[in-house]
Amino acid sequence: MVIDVRNLSIEYKIGNDYLEAVHDISFSLTKKESLGFVGESGCGKSTLAYALLNLLEENGRISNGEIIINEKDIVSATNKEIRDIRWKEIAMIFQNAMTALNPVEKIGVQITNALLLHEKISRKQAIERAKDIFNKVGISPSRLMEYPHEFSGGMKQRAVIALALICYPNILLADEPTTALDVVAQRQVLELLVQLKEEFNLTLIMISHDISVVAEACEKVAVMYGGEIMELGNTEDVFKSSNHPYTKSLINSFPSLYQEISELEQIPGYPPSLEDLPKGCPFATRCAYAQEVCFSEKPAMRRVNNDKLVKCHFAEELDFNKRGDSY
Repeated sequence: MVIDVRNLSIEYKIGNDYLEAVHDISFSLTKKESLGFVGESGCGKSTLAYALLNLLEENGRISNGEIIINEKDIVSATNKEIRDIRWKEIAMIFQNAMTALNPVEKIGVQITNALLLHEKISRKQAIERAKDIFNKVGISPSRLMEYPHEFSGGMKQRAVIALALICYPNILLADEPTTALDVVAQRQVLELLVQLKEEFNLTLIMISHDISVVAEACEKVAVMYGGEIMELGNTEDVFKSSNHPYTKSLINSFPSLYQEISELEQIPGYPPSLEDLPKGCPFATRCAYAQEVCFSEKPAMRRVNNDKLVKCHFAEELDFNKRGDSY
């Protein structure tokens, strides 16, 4: 097992209170597996991503659970141990390439500095590795010593990918890697990530609000809502035959590539506030299928068709799939 997350919960201190942003998340991945986390803004995806690198804000803390990376628990690790794990064993493509790169430092310097910090090699060797990584992500090595403002948006994203891969990590964590890119650049970046995953034998974890991105790049998908995983399974099984009404609503809110244009579904209401999380299912107030038990009892995660895991009282009793092959 390359990464094993067990019963992970994360809180933020607001005033004198702790508000839970992520609740009881569990998943595991082996070498070369890929998992995408999807859901609306505010559902806890990015908080989870930063926790996997132990990069939470000062007011954030892991209140429960374990994060095991290559048999090392980073929750209980020292600062030095965590610094050794980052970049070498798990690296991150940050959400905004514009802010992930230092605007007043040449990109090649930023990449080689990261490598020199983690490996005992000469600067000349570091520059050669950086040129090789630039080649692999589709940027000419001749542009290694240019500033971020000299790159287009798509090239900046490729440079951030190169920065994440420079130490040859086992796990690549991509937080909204196609945000702010045009559709052509989005397609190119997704194809690049899939190609690099195979070439570097990467375990890939992708965070996105766009289900089409995850459907394109990931073998598995976890649908998050209210800080919890609502449904987890193989991407094809989850998207073609969802067992949770929230998953169904997400799928039907995107236009299908394979069916005639139809009216898209709108999910009424808003995600729950961390200050007032519901006692029962977090999706109950917005769910067309909710019954009394949904408001009073939190559903347990249970295994259903095709080995999927679902948190819904009625996962196998109701037909949630109005447009089953939409993705």
